[in-house]
Amino acid sequence: MLIRYGTSPEGKPVKKAEVYTAEDHHIDPALIDVDARKILRRLRREGFKAFIVGGAVRDLLTGLKPKDFDIATDAFPRRIRKIFRNSRVIGRRFRLVHIYAQRDGKQKILEVSTFRSSQSEEPRRGGKQKQKSDNIYGRMEEDVWRRDFTLNALYYCPQRRIIIDFVGGYRDIQQGKICTLIPPDASFGEDPVRMIRGIKYAELTGFPLPMTVTASIKRHRHKLAECPAARLTEEIYKILGSGYAAGIFLRAYQLRLLEVFMPALHKHWRSLGRRRMVESIRTGLGVLDQRIKNDSAGEISRGSMLAYLMKSFSRRWRMDTVVDWIQETCRPMIPSRRESERAARLLLRWITA
Repeated sequence: MLIRYGTSPEGKPVKKAEVYTAEDHHIDPALIDVDARKILRRLRREGFKAFIVGGAVRDLLTGLKPKDFDIATDAFPRRIRKIFRNSRVIGRRFRLVHIYAQRDGKQKILEVSTFRSSQSEEPRRGGKQKQKSDNIYGRMEEDVWRRDFTLNALYYCPQRRIIIDFVGGYRDIQQGKICTLIPPDASFGEDPVRMIRGIKYAELTGFPLPMTVTASIKRHRHKLAECPAARLTEEIYKILGSGYAAGIFLRAYQLRLLEVFMPALHKHWRSLGRRRMVESIRTGLGVLDQRIKNDSAGEISRGSMLAYLMKSFSRRWRMDTVVDWIQETCRPMIPSRRESERAARLLLRWITA
């Protein structure tokens, strides 16, 4: 392990980050997506810093196969867009760049974000009032504090084969810890979706959730109701496609988070009793997880994933209104009509089989 130093306001050397070499972390650069490596090399040739960040680094360190390879850089979105013509800038709250690539006849998207500043406000034009903004760019050592948990706050460079750690995330992974970057109450108050993600990371890694985190989740779970439905919908689909949905949803039920972000499902599971509830999870989400983990199964549509989530309701359906029922039962989740129709067709097929 190496130490990266900076300078304090008084001009004294201070420790900024720990740098782990290949001898420490043993990550094989060949495990990084080919197109992600190409993007990193191109950004570096253009004179920018660029790293693999977040879940991919966590998964590689915990022995899992990453699903996505997100990239963070000091290049601004417009500059990234000019470098990669096969890309587009998305988002208002925080602008990201999606770069499109073709591999084995399939299109995929790689997400590139610009380092964010630790500031949260910027002045309005022509006045002294301030408005909230996430489009304030900064340095890597500031960007790290905009992330959720320490195990997701690592920066990996395949070219130099180093991991840069500003917050002790590498040690937390080695010790099997899940820690928020700031105290849990402040973290979940800042972004309630982090409560769902904390449960997800515990299930993915097998690390226990600290009592301080679970207690904070119980105190702040009602704040999930304030999150945009579209954002919750995307988070739920990510869980359904993770291969660990059964355990994640069960944990969410036990901590009463499900009561907030999918109240109809929570109420139904509670009515079943413990034994029948676990059985319904096993035959629904458990089967989905096995399909996801079986690479030969191919890509599973969102509509199909939704059907597995709804499977335990099978005896309550009205045949002529299944699509409307699915959309109503999923609230506040907002699946598209097409996804709901796909789920309905699969559910009806299961009934008549």
